[in-house]
Amino acid sequence: MANGDDARELAEKVREVICEEWQGAGGFLYSAVIYQRLLEEGVEVPGYQMSAVLNAFKVGGLIATSFRLQREEDVREHGDSLITHVHSDLCNSS
Repeated sequence: MANGDDARELAEKVREVICEEWQGAGGFLYSAVIYQRLLEEGVEVPGYQMSAVLNAFKVGGLIATSFRLQREEDVREHGDSLITHVHSDLCNSS
């Protein structure tokens, strides 16, 4: 289980990737794309942590996701979400 600092660092990295990818996403962004970018950048993503980060962003009103049937394996890896909106506050915070 990630400690608090690791969780905050992962959340910040996920935020950065969402903001970069959203610019050319065309109105939707799959969490699998974010996950793949993180792996390519050498970021360790513990099971269910990305799902927790995305859920926190969603609850905070920073992203919106489309309801869809989710596969447990994908939820564990990357949250299995389809992001349909990114609030400007997400990308303007640092």
